[in-house]
Amino acid sequence: MKRLPPLTALRAFEAVGRLGHVKEAADELNVTPAAVSHQIRALEEHLEVELFSRSTRNLQLTRCGSDFLSAVSGAFEMLKEGADRLSRETGRQRLVVNSLPTFASNFLVPRLLQFHNAHPDLEMEINTSVRFGDPGELKNVGADIAIRAGLHEGAWPGMVAERLVPEVMFPVCAPGLLQASGPLASPADLASQTLLIVSRTPEGWPDWLDAARSQGLDTTGVDSNHGLRFDTIQLAMTAAIEGLGVVIGRRPLVDAYLDSGLLVAPFDLEITSKIAYWLVYPPRMAQTERLRAFRDWLRTELSLPQT
Repeated sequence: MKRLPPLTALRAFEAVGRLGHVKEAADELNVTPAAVSHQIRALEEHLEVELFSRSTRNLQLTRCGSDFLSAVSGAFEMLKEGADRLSRETGRQRLVVNSLPTFASNFLVPRLLQFHNAHPDLEMEINTSVRFGDPGELKNVGADIAIRAGLHEGAWPGMVAERLVPEVMFPVCAPGLLQASGPLASPADLASQTLLIVSRTPEGWPDWLDAARSQGLDTTGVDSNHGLRFDTIQLAMTAAIEGLGVVIGRRPLVDAYLDSGLLVAPFDLEITSKIAYWLVYPPRMAQTERLRAFRDWLRTELSLPQT
């Protein structure tokens, strides 16, 4: 019997087939696009069949490739289900949480020790690949549940979505910045500071400055479009900690930095985002003990009533 294809090549093929792009597959697998392409070619040579049509700029599955993708996806799911059954039989359960990267690093991880101590038999994994919409895609990134940001529960068709908390936004900066430049007595003083802007978020400086003006506060000379730009909230907060300027802090993400004194809030004005954090999971997870344990802990940490 011909030997089975290498598992690494099968993982690369499944990711490319599901996502439709080599680069996206490489990002998910944390390897280079060249490595993914090499694995695909090696798999085709092993099977002696063409799995993708390369006549267009994007890879398209051939008929054989489409049939094989169904078989590979099904095999991976069977392996996962078998591992889950084994964990249950041995008295150990496993929960994989797929989270937004900044929420994971700034909220979940600093508090995770308490959860682990309370549930020592529950094996936890936090991953931060963020490509999923329906239950099948969540399963394909190897996660049981997810934490997402969105406007309403209908953003994830076919999933159960429980609203957690909205972001609360307000300016923050390093205390050393105030020591060097003097206190920020009013929003107008921001005109002499560097604004740190997160380019990929729909809300931020313009919203806070509008709220300040609506309360009769002076914002003369403050240009919300001018400053240092970053593509993630985490990078912008790190820049603020390093004293590069003033950023819009977002509770609960910024709470640990405020508690430690790495960042301070020079103004009292806070605004509530339209976007909230949500706990999202497929219906099959609803009554599981591991979901209930994590949800109860998460709601406690967020000072929310238990459901």
